[in-house]
Amino acid sequence: MKTSILILALLLATFLPAQTAQTIDEGLVTLQEDARLNEAVRVLETQSVRLQNKKILNLSSFSGEIGVPLNNIPWLKAMEMIALNNQLEIKEQAGYIAFVNPTVAGEAAAVAEDVMGISSKQVRINAIALVADRAYLKSLGIDWSTVFDGKVTVNADFSGAAQVPSALFGLGADADFSVRGTQIELSTLLKAIESNQKGSVIAKPNIMVNSGNTGFIQVGQDISVKTVDEAGNIKDTFFATGVILEVKPTVTSVGDIEVVHMTLSIERSSATPGNISTIINKSKSQTEIVLYDGEETIIGGLYDTDTITTRGGIPILKDLPWWVLGLRYLTGYNKTEIKERELVIIIRPDIVENAADRSRKAALNPPASKLPPEAGDWGYRD
Repeated sequence: MKTSILILALLLATFLPAQTAQTIDEGLVTLQEDARLNEAVRVLETQSVRLQNKKILNLSSFSGEIGVPLNNIPWLKAMEMIALNNQLEIKEQAGYIAFVNPTVAGEAAAVAEDVMGISSKQVRINAIALVADRAYLKSLGIDWSTVFDGKVTVNADFSGAAQVPSALFGLGADADFSVRGTQIELSTLLKAIESNQKGSVIAKPNIMVNSGNTGFIQVGQDISVKTVDEAGNIKDTFFATGVILEVKPTVTSVGDIEVVHMTLSIERSSATPGNISTIINKSKSQTEIVLYDGEETIIGGLYDTDTITTRGGIPILKDLPWWVLGLRYLTGYNKTEIKERELVIIIRPDIVENAADRSRKAALNPPASKLPPEAGDWGYRD
């Protein structure tokens, strides 16, 4: 008898975990028969997103009670029972599963495509954020308004080898010359600025956005500021700082030409914590522009000032404490240098085909395999 009980206990111990795992994998749901369809969709979507990474949509005209009780039913089986009880159909597409009316399934699919933006054009936004010494940019005579086809016009006078940016012009070291109306590549200009240690590229964000939607890029950090609400409770309020780009591109056809209308918001901000409050230093620019595919535009004129204090003088003696006979005042001095820097944003939109068109082209022209023929199929084919 004891042996039989022991065997039964072992069987139960083995069976129960497997059943629990199966329950978790199936995603069981429980719904009352008076639950409305939209409420059921939310419950079903919790399991479908977790197990199949698909959303559940109600694209039918029905929004009443489901009319069938469901108790610990797998979510997909529950969805089929709801559809059968209410004369609905289930349409499964990439990314979602939807309840639809039997007579308007095609229309529902079109609505879903429109909601998800499957058939919309996409725009790739390429941006470069450059921070450079304003005096150096002024000495080069760069006219940002002349940017065209990846080039910018330079109007500058140089005298002596010390100021000749050879990376730009490749001229002799002893040259005294003037440059008027010369166009140089933007990439060459950026390299010259960085190689002369007069600035740096602080960010090169790249983002793909559906036409008519908003894209957001932040290169920086969120800071927390403590505030007090009406009840006297202290709470943290977060503010985004750094280089922040918010863009909304819309592709519009003018005849046989496609152009991009963009609403741009560019911000550069930083936070300075204080004893009483936190100061947020912000430079912000907003605009609306129309560009053709691949055209660059520049947003400049965002300035900030850095104050740098350095101490010079006789080594060791200049850093002595003040109470050592006051030698630090006789052997050293403080030097304050003020530098004004300019933030320049270079933006270029590229129009990209929608996902459906890209999928069709990929199906017709699949990328060639890089594996040698003798490698076989690695067991992935039937």
